Amino acid sequence: MRTFITGALITLAALTSLATTPAAAQAATSNTAAAECNTSSKSQTNDGITVRVFFTNNGTDCYVYRVQALSAQGRKYGHFNLFGPNGWSVDSPTKWWEWGEHFAASRWTIAWPGHLWCGRFYNGDNQQVTRNVCVTV
Repeated sequence: MRTFITGALITLAALTSLATTPAAAQAATSNTAAAECNTSSKSQTNDGITVRVFFTNNGTDCYVYRVQALSAQGRKYGHFNLFGPNGWSVDSPTKWWEWGEHFAASRWTIAWPGHLWCGRFYNGDNQQVTRNVCVTV
């Protein structure tokens, strides 16, 4: 009988630890992301556009607070599309974009490791003319 009770207690302890593991793992991932969140921005340039992501550490998490795209090569007519995790997407106005001119969107969300924050450019006929240019925080 003692062996049965001991076995039951060990099984119960194992099941309890399995139930709390995902929350503990998420907290560990969040704290890791915050610990590595030590710069204010990251950027990537390709196909004549630059995408830059601005982020900050609030002590427990790393937050993306702004995403921008800019013309890194010449003058372009069309619009930028910025997009990121969980279906977030925003378009700039369609217009002539001068070299260095940027479009920015505010976004205050936790930056989980591996999330991609991207931008692309569409011409005046709404045809995508650049590849997706992405940054991960």
